[in-house]
Amino acid sequence: MAAATDRPQRASRAGAPRASTARRLSVAGMHLDRAADMPLYQQVAAHLRDRILDGGLPAGSRLIGSREIARELGCSRVIVLAALELLYAEGYLLSVPRGGVRVAALGRKVAPDAPPPRADIEPSRLSHRWRSVLAIDYAFDLASPFSTGTPDIADFPFDTWARLLRQAWRHAPRSACTDMSPLGWRPLREATAEFLGTVRGLLCRPEEVVITPASAGALDLCCRMLIDPGDEVWVEEPGFIEARWALQAAGARLVPVPVDSKGLVVAEGVRRAPRAKLAVVTPSHQFPLGVAMSLDRRLELLDWAQAQGAWIIEDDYNSEFRHRDSMAASLKSLDRAGHVIYLGTFSKVMLPSLRIGYLVASTAFVEAFGRGRARIDVHTAGTAQPALAEFLREGHLLRYLRRMRPVYAARKQAVLDALQALLPEELEVAPSGAGLHLTGLFTPRLAARLTDREASARSRRAGNFIQPLSQCYVGVPDRQGLVIGFGRLPTEEARPRLAAVAALLRG
Repeated sequence: MAAATDRPQRASRAGAPRASTARRLSVAGMHLDRAADMPLYQQVAAHLRDRILDGGLPAGSRLIGSREIARELGCSRVIVLAALELLYAEGYLLSVPRGGVRVAALGRKVAPDAPPPRADIEPSRLSHRWRSVLAIDYAFDLASPFSTGTPDIADFPFDTWARLLRQAWRHAPRSACTDMSPLGWRPLREATAEFLGTVRGLLCRPEEVVITPASAGALDLCCRMLIDPGDEVWVEEPGFIEARWALQAAGARLVPVPVDSKGLVVAEGVRRAPRAKLAVVTPSHQFPLGVAMSLDRRLELLDWAQAQGAWIIEDDYNSEFRHRDSMAASLKSLDRAGHVIYLGTFSKVMLPSLRIGYLVASTAFVEAFGRGRARIDVHTAGTAQPALAEFLREGHLLRYLRRMRPVYAARKQAVLDALQALLPEELEVAPSGAGLHLTGLFTPRLAARLTDREASARSRRAGNFIQPLSQCYVGVPDRQGLVIGFGRLPTEEARPRLAAVAALLRG
């Protein structure tokens, strides 16, 4: 609380203006907005601060008394005193013996007619790498029922999750509060290793697991660790656009490598950039086409990485939601030379806002990753890590996945049936054995009439935004299509929503 005087007892400061008979300055003209979220004393302080900075109240100016300011503004004197106290603390005002309240010298001159500072940032002031990220044309709508990779949280066991959060923090372990490792909380690393062995058949040790800020955060950290500006990196064409953002922000030179029915065409990657530093792939459920990389292509990719000393980042995108009993082996499970870094996330199978993921890599990589990360962002937020460890250990996530797999399989079938009935001559649906999206490729008949970006814009007008396939390309798209998510689409809504989209595509 501010002192009940206009002149708090403060030591006289060196360089303070001497007391004088200069006229005292008013703050008339200011308006207090009592409906605003900003407290009144902060509004008064902001007004005085702005007038000092723009030269309206020059250094050495003497203010009128707090009672007079309060009368001018029609507010309580306590509000004015709190504002003055804030400006004293910030160094804008001085209390001069027998001189009242005066404006401090700020050590710089501001022209009275100086234009206000720009609120925006000119692109030229940003790094070239960051400008390249912002320049990527990307349309999305997370609220759309056709959003890709988004789970339905309606059936998530919130009561169980809330109980575990309360339980974890009622007797919070010290290691989760103050001593969190850059690699993540040890019990969660252990539970994640066990979970991956059960769900993905990926046998790994806790020492090979790192808890990360979801898969996007893991990719960003890996890019900074592995890539120097100008390094060549293989990316799938078409591919996961979010991966391109992290790679371009790190200064990578993207080398688009085509994807066919067997996945990444490794021979073409070797032809285009044989000495690439890194390859980023989604082999179990390719985004956006949905194909799985064949075993011979996987072995071919691993042979290339070992021969070149290159790295492979395997993003196991939504593979937990498979719609067949068979399960393709992960690249990491086939890796014997330590070249594969496996990324996964709990956000896309539990709650999108959870933002907790993991990577699995060789212990040598993990050790270097941890030492570097400790110098950048320290560690992943520890608030939910103890609860998540128990959620995994008690089997809640496994039961949730088993319950949701038939739900998502039914939604996928509803979309397939609707597309076959509504757009049989316009779309060819690419096969997909896992995940939460399908891709409808344009037939020549539809491609002759409009582009997928035009089709996407029409779907947005119908309130059912669907992502265009072409924005997943680095180069010129050789296919047009729509990437149709169904994770949040109730079965009964598939046909009416797609009917609205089909009507616009034919219009």
